[in-house]
Amino acid sequence: MNHKPLVALCSVNERLVTAWQQALYPIATTQVCDSLQTLADACRFRRPAMTVFHIDGKAMRIDEALTAVLDHEGTHTLVLDEKPNDEDGVVLVKAGVRGYANSSMEGRLLQTAITTILDGDVWVARRIMQRLVNELLNGDLMDGQTGHPTLEHLTDRELEIAELVAEGSSNKIVATRLGITERTVKAHLTSAFNKTGARGRLDLSLMVKGEYAPAPQLIVS
Repeated sequence: MNHKPLVALCSVNERLVTAWQQALYPIATTQVCDSLQTLADACRFRRPAMTVFHIDGKAMRIDEALTAVLDHEGTHTLVLDEKPNDEDGVVLVKAGVRGYANSSMEGRLLQTAITTILDGDVWVARRIMQRLVNELLNGDLMDGQTGHPTLEHLTDRELEIAELVAEGSSNKIVATRLGITERTVKAHLTSAFNKTGARGRLDLSLMVKGEYAPAPQLIVS
Protein backbone atom coordinates (compact mmCIF):
# COMPACT_ATOMS: atom_id res chain seq x y z
CA MET A 1 0.00 0.00 0.00
CA ASN A 2 1.40 3.36 -1.04
CA HIS A 3 1.51 5.99 1.69
CA LYS A 4 0.50 9.52 0.86
CA PRO A 5 3.23 12.14 1.37
CA LEU A 6 2.83 14.57 4.26
CA VAL A 7 2.43 18.22 3.26
CA ALA A 8 2.68 20.98 5.87
CA LEU A 9 0.30 23.89 5.24
CA CYS A 10 1.69 27.07 6.81
CA SER A 11 -0.99 29.77 6.90
CA VAL A 12 -3.18 31.70 9.33
CA ASN A 13 -6.03 31.86 6.80
CA GLU A 14 -8.47 29.15 7.87
CA ARG A 15 -10.57 29.45 4.71
CA LEU A 16 -7.59 28.86 2.44
CA VAL A 17 -6.25 26.05 4.58
CA THR A 18 -9.61 24.25 4.43
CA ALA A 19 -9.70 24.63 0.64
CA TRP A 20 -6.14 23.32 0.32
CA GLN A 21 -6.87 20.35 2.57
CA GLN A 22 -9.87 19.41 0.44
CA ALA A 23 -7.88 19.79 -2.78
CA LEU A 24 -4.94 17.73 -1.53
CA TYR A 25 -6.92 14.97 0.19
CA PRO A 26 -6.69 12.58 -2.81
CA ILE A 27 -2.89 12.84 -3.06
CA ALA A 28 -1.47 13.79 0.37
CA THR A 29 -2.00 13.98 4.09
CA THR A 30 -1.70 17.45 5.58
CA GLN A 31 -0.66 19.14 8.77
CA VAL A 32 -1.66 22.73 9.50
CA CYS A 33 0.99 25.11 10.87
CA ASP A 34 -0.01 28.63 11.87
CA SER A 35 3.47 29.99 12.67
CA LEU A 36 7.15 29.48 11.94
CA GLN A 37 7.48 27.72 15.30
CA THR A 38 4.75 25.17 14.59
CA LEU A 39 6.30 24.63 11.16
CA ALA A 40 9.69 24.04 12.77
CA ASP A 41 8.13 21.54 15.16
CA ALA A 42 6.42 19.73 12.27
CA CYS A 43 9.66 19.54 10.29
CA ARG A 44 11.52 18.26 13.32
CA PHE A 45 9.08 15.61 14.49
CA ARG A 46 7.05 14.59 11.43
CA ARG A 47 9.42 15.47 8.57
CA PRO A 48 6.93 16.52 5.86
CA ALA A 49 7.87 15.85 2.28
CA MET A 50 6.83 19.36 1.38
CA THR A 51 5.66 22.70 2.79
CA VAL A 52 3.06 25.03 1.31
CA PHE A 53 3.81 28.51 2.68
CA HIS A 54 1.22 31.26 2.41
CA ILE A 55 2.39 34.87 2.04
CA ASP A 56 -0.50 37.09 3.13
CA GLY A 57 1.47 40.33 3.47
CA LYS A 58 0.56 40.60 7.16
CA ALA A 59 1.44 37.76 9.51
CA MET A 60 3.39 35.95 6.81
CA ARG A 61 5.61 37.92 4.44
CA ILE A 62 8.54 37.18 2.15
CA ASP A 63 10.95 37.45 5.09
CA GLU A 64 9.10 34.71 6.95
CA ALA A 65 8.99 32.62 3.77
CA LEU A 66 12.75 32.94 3.36
CA THR A 67 13.26 31.95 6.98
CA ALA A 68 11.12 28.86 6.47
CA VAL A 69 13.02 27.88 3.32
CA LEU A 70 16.50 28.45 4.75
CA ASP A 71 15.73 26.78 8.09
CA HIS A 72 14.33 23.65 6.43
CA GLU A 73 16.47 23.15 3.33
CA GLY A 74 15.68 19.43 3.18
CA THR A 75 11.97 20.10 2.65
CA HIS A 76 10.61 21.24 -0.72
CA THR A 77 8.64 24.48 -0.43
CA LEU A 78 5.83 25.89 -2.54
CA VAL A 79 5.12 29.54 -1.75
CA LEU A 80 1.60 30.77 -2.48
CA ASP A 81 1.39 34.56 -2.49
CA GLU A 82 -1.74 36.70 -2.30
CA LYS A 83 0.01 39.34 -4.42
CA PRO A 84 2.70 37.49 -6.38
CA ASN A 85 5.34 39.48 -8.24
CA ASP A 86 8.35 38.53 -10.31
CA GLU A 87 10.90 40.26 -8.05
CA ASP A 88 9.90 38.27 -4.97
CA GLY A 89 9.63 35.13 -7.08
CA VAL A 90 13.23 35.48 -8.26
CA VAL A 91 14.51 36.07 -4.70
CA LEU A 92 12.59 33.06 -3.38
CA VAL A 93 13.71 30.69 -6.13
CA LYS A 94 17.32 31.75 -5.59
CA ALA A 95 16.89 30.93 -1.90
CA GLY A 96 15.70 27.42 -2.75
CA VAL A 97 11.92 27.62 -3.20
CA ARG A 98 10.69 24.97 -5.63
CA GLY A 99 7.42 26.68 -6.52
CA TYR A 100 5.85 30.15 -6.49
CA ALA A 101 2.28 30.94 -7.48
CA ASN A 102 -0.90 32.82 -6.62
CA SER A 103 -2.59 31.70 -3.42
CA SER A 104 -5.95 31.72 -5.21
CA MET A 105 -4.96 28.92 -7.60
CA GLU A 106 -7.73 26.36 -8.01
CA GLY A 107 -7.58 22.94 -6.41
CA ARG A 108 -6.65 20.78 -9.40
CA LEU A 109 -3.82 23.15 -10.29
CA LEU A 110 -2.57 22.97 -6.70
CA GLN A 111 -2.54 19.17 -6.94
CA THR A 112 -0.50 19.40 -10.14
CA ALA A 113 1.95 21.85 -8.56
CA ILE A 114 2.44 19.58 -5.54
CA THR A 115 3.03 16.43 -7.60
CA THR A 116 5.33 18.31 -9.99
CA ILE A 117 7.53 19.54 -7.14
CA LEU A 118 7.54 16.17 -5.36
CA ASP A 119 8.69 14.63 -8.65
CA GLY A 120 11.74 16.89 -8.55
CA ASP A 121 10.67 19.69 -10.89
CA VAL A 122 9.86 23.34 -10.24
CA TRP A 123 6.59 25.23 -10.52
CA VAL A 124 7.14 28.90 -11.35
CA ALA A 125 5.94 31.28 -14.05
CA ARG A 126 7.85 31.14 -17.31
CA ARG A 127 8.77 34.84 -17.05
CA ILE A 128 10.46 34.23 -13.68
CA MET A 129 12.48 31.37 -15.14
CA GLN A 130 13.44 33.63 -18.04
CA ARG A 131 14.67 36.30 -15.65
CA LEU A 132 16.77 33.73 -13.82
CA VAL A 133 18.22 32.47 -17.10
CA ASN A 134 19.00 36.04 -18.21
CA GLU A 135 20.75 36.76 -14.92
CA LEU A 136 22.79 33.60 -15.30
CA LEU A 137 23.76 34.48 -18.85
CA ASN A 138 24.64 38.05 -17.88
CA GLY A 139 26.74 36.69 -15.06
CA ASP A 140 28.59 34.39 -17.47
CA LEU A 141 29.24 37.32 -19.80
CA MET A 142 30.72 39.31 -16.92
CA ASP A 143 33.04 36.50 -15.82
CA GLY A 144 36.59 37.67 -16.13
CA GLN A 145 35.62 41.32 -16.21
CA THR A 146 37.04 43.58 -13.54
CA GLY A 147 34.52 45.13 -11.17
CA HIS A 148 34.90 48.51 -9.58
CA PRO A 149 38.43 48.64 -8.13
CA THR A 150 37.28 49.81 -4.70
CA LEU A 151 35.48 46.49 -4.17
CA GLU A 152 38.89 44.94 -3.60
CA HIS A 153 39.00 46.73 -0.24
CA LEU A 154 35.92 44.88 1.05
CA THR A 155 36.09 41.84 3.29
CA ASP A 156 34.54 38.60 2.02
CA ARG A 157 31.45 39.18 4.18
CA GLU A 158 31.05 42.79 3.04
CA LEU A 159 31.29 41.72 -0.59
CA GLU A 160 28.78 38.92 -0.01
CA ILE A 161 26.31 41.40 1.45
CA ALA A 162 26.96 43.89 -1.36
CA GLU A 163 26.16 41.18 -3.93
CA LEU A 164 22.88 40.36 -2.17
CA VAL A 165 21.97 44.04 -2.05
CA ALA A 166 22.70 44.25 -5.78
CA GLU A 167 20.12 41.49 -6.27
CA GLY A 168 17.54 43.74 -4.62
CA SER A 169 17.50 42.10 -1.18
CA SER A 170 16.46 44.19 1.82
CA ASN A 171 18.54 44.25 4.99
CA LYS A 172 16.09 41.85 6.62
CA ILE A 173 16.29 39.41 3.72
CA VAL A 174 20.09 39.60 3.71
CA ALA A 175 20.12 38.93 7.46
CA THR A 176 17.82 35.95 7.04
CA ARG A 177 19.81 34.44 4.20
CA LEU A 178 23.15 34.82 5.98
CA GLY A 179 21.94 33.96 9.48
CA ILE A 180 23.02 37.27 11.01
CA THR A 181 21.18 40.22 12.55
CA GLU A 182 19.95 43.27 10.65
CA ARG A 183 22.20 45.39 12.85
CA THR A 184 25.20 43.40 11.64
CA VAL A 185 24.09 43.84 8.02
CA LYS A 186 23.83 47.61 8.53
CA ALA A 187 27.29 47.70 10.10
CA HIS A 188 28.83 45.82 7.17
CA LEU A 189 27.05 48.08 4.68
CA THR A 190 28.27 51.22 6.45
CA SER A 191 31.81 49.87 6.30
CA ALA A 192 31.38 49.02 2.60
CA PHE A 193 30.07 52.52 1.86
CA ASN A 194 33.07 54.07 3.62
CA LYS A 195 35.61 51.87 1.85
CA THR A 196 34.14 52.29 -1.64
CA GLY A 197 32.90 55.86 -1.45
CA ALA A 198 29.41 54.66 -2.36
CA ARG A 199 26.72 57.16 -1.38
CA GLY A 200 24.20 54.43 -0.73
CA ARG A 201 22.77 51.07 -1.79
CA LEU A 202 22.29 52.13 -5.41
CA ASP A 203 25.91 53.16 -5.87
CA LEU A 204 27.14 49.96 -4.22
CA SER A 205 24.84 47.83 -6.40
CA LEU A 206 26.11 49.54 -9.54
CA MET A 207 29.68 48.92 -8.44
CA VAL A 208 28.98 45.22 -8.00
CA LYS A 209 27.37 45.07 -11.45
CA GLY A 210 30.23 46.98 -13.04
CA GLU A 211 27.92 49.81 -14.08
CA TYR A 212 28.98 52.55 -11.66
CA ALA A 213 29.91 55.97 -12.99
CA PRO A 214 30.42 58.79 -10.48
CA ALA A 215 28.15 61.77 -10.91
CA PRO A 216 29.92 64.69 -12.60
CA GLN A 217 30.93 67.51 -10.31
CA LEU A 218 29.23 70.84 -10.82
CA ILE A 219 31.86 73.57 -11.16
CA VAL A 220 30.68 77.13 -10.69
CA SER A 221 32.95 79.76 -12.14
